[in-house]
Amino acid sequence: MIDRDRVTAYISEIKVSLDNLKNYARLDRQSFLSSPVSIRDTKYCFIIAGQAAIDMCYHLTAKLLKKAPSDYGNCFELLGETGKFNKETLKCMANMAKFRNLLVHHYIKVDDDRVYDKLNEIDCFERFIQELKDIVKE
Repeated sequence: MIDRDRVTAYISEIKVSLDNLKNYARLDRQSFLSSPVSIRDTKYCFIIAGQAAIDMCYHLTAKLLKKAPSDYGNCFELLGETGKFNKETLKCMANMAKFRNLLVHHYIKVDDDRVYDKLNEIDCFERFIQELKDIVKE
C-alpha cells in the first residue's frame, strides 16, 4: 500500500524547490550566470527536487510493482510498467535523476550554462506531480 503521507511530503519538497527554480528561470542568462548565489541555490534546488522524486519513485516501484530498481534512472523506467505515467514525463524525470547525480558527485565541475539550460526542463517535475495525484487518490 502506498504511504500517502510520505508521497505528500515528497511532493511538498519538490514544490518548494520548483517555486525557487521558476524564479531563477525568469532571469536572463547573463543575470543568472553573474550571480554565484543564484547558481548555488539553483543547483541545490535541483538536488532537493531530484532526490525527493527519486525517493518517491523507489517507494512507488516497491509498493506498486514489488520491484527494486537497479539505479535512479531505471526507477523511472520501471514506473512506466504501472501504465499510470506518461512515458515522456518519466524519460524527463530519469534525465533529472541523472542531472541530480551529476550535481551531487561533480558539483564544482558542472558547467553553469548547463544548469541555466536545465531550468527550461523543470516542467517535467510539475507533470510528474500532476500524474502522481491520480495514484495517490486511488
